[in-house]
Amino acid sequence: MAQSASRDKVINVEDSIVEVLARTAPLRDNRPVDFAPRASRTASQPMPQYVEHHANVDQIGKLSAEAVITQYEGAVKALEEMGATLIDCVKRAENMAAGCADAIAYVQDTAQKYREEAKLIFERIEQASVMTAEVKSVCDDVRKKIEHPAPLADLRDSP
Repeated sequence: MAQSASRDKVINVEDSIVEVLARTAPLRDNRPVDFAPRASRTASQPMPQYVEHHANVDQIGKLSAEAVITQYEGAVKALEEMGATLIDCVKRAENMAAGCADAIAYVQDTAQKYREEAKLIFERIEQASVMTAEVKSVCDDVRKKIEHPAPLADLRDSP
């Protein structure tokens, strides 16, 4: 008899639940359900302009297509960032190349100045060598005259 009273109470509770469910709105409606707290939710990205949903695609197909396009767009943004990085590298390389061109011009100018300086020194050394040879020749002539003086008569006849 205790079991029958318990069974009657369970049946009454089940009936009450069925009545409440029949009177309330269904749990599934078209309102979005927020499972994650607002701080951790991200706003959905707008679809790119180059794609558009077809009229006869169901909700699962639309969501799947949006998820795939979102992944591809993420990859595209990463590629574009990489392209911007490459452009920056090229600009820096161009600036460095321009700096190298200036350095090469400076080196070539310095090399030309060294050549001009070397030519001046070369000419001075050769002039000094010629002058030294002349001085030696004059000294030899004077030494010979000192060693072998000419007779006085020869000196008078000289113009």
